[in-house]
Amino acid sequence: MKFQIIAGELCLDFINTLDNRPVPERRKDLLQSYEDLVDWATQAGALSAAHRAVLLREAESHPKQAAAALAEAVELRECLYRTMTAVARNRRVSADELRDFNAYVGKALSHLELHAARKGFRLAWPENQPQLDSVWWPIVRSASDLLSGEDLGSVRECGDDTCRWLFVDRSKNHSRRWCDMRVCGNRIKARKFYRRQAIRAGI
Repeated sequence: MKFQIIAGELCLDFINTLDNRPVPERRKDLLQSYEDLVDWATQAGALSAAHRAVLLREAESHPKQAAAALAEAVELRECLYRTMTAVARNRRVSADELRDFNAYVGKALSHLELHAARKGFRLAWPENQPQLDSVWWPIVRSASDLLSGEDLGSVRECGDDTCRWLFVDRSKNHSRRWCDMRVCGNRIKARKFYRRQAIRAGI
């Protein structure tokens, strides 16, 4: 698997595509191309394999528009980062951030359509939409649902200061501290162990 999908919400996993964000010299953007963006969305469940193929063909035919769609998606990611970290740190989200996000909401959610379902109807995106920016529409819906839903108070930052990935803490007693215990949790435990050993050795 190319990406780690561990946040519990599509929009937070999208924010986490900038790795090692708190450490500038180690910072790594996982979205280096439009194809990376589409691959991430497919792995995260936001795109079907068929829609992925449609978008990649469109991107190959219109590389400048694909680059613009990627740049817009990265701007959305940073807008979401500022908003969601404010939430995680119990800070007020500024009016400017809300205005910027609402511009994405208006653009994305206007494409939702009512589709017939087995029982009644459902809201869904147009199938196999060739519009290049359609790759980030589900991310906006995910963020809108999270910001207006009951899980908002459970948005957390990873306890590793070099990571700070975001996630929704849906653990039974709301005690989750790490984005991934196998990675950051073990890393912190190892640091604490070596620190204790150094103290005992008088280093």
